[in-house]
Amino acid sequence: MERRLPDAAVAEAMNRVLAAESEAAAEIAAAERQAESLIEAARARRRQILDTARRRASRMHARARARLQGALQELEARAAAPGRDTTELRPLARLALTNLARRLTSVDHEPH
Repeated sequence: MERRLPDAAVAEAMNRVLAAESEAAAEIAAAERQAESLIEAARARRRQILDTARRRASRMHARARARLQGALQELEARAAAPGRDTTELRPLARLALTNLARRLTSVDHEPH
């Protein structure tokens, strides 16, 4: 009988260890699922930010293209006007193109 008591205590201790191990494995699996959920949410947010940035950049480029087209048409109309010296228009055109290039390559693309 004495022999069975230590064996029972050992078996009980092993069962507690196995139960704790099983509980830890379940907690690890739950943490992994939660981490995957957070990662997927971050990916979705990143996609949303990229889409918004692309839409804004497209709108900004369309506005810039329209403004450039208008400026070019205005310059062409002035150049075609009688008595207008085209040498006057070159510095204005250069300035307009320089300003446009600066706006298109700047970090802040929103109009001021």
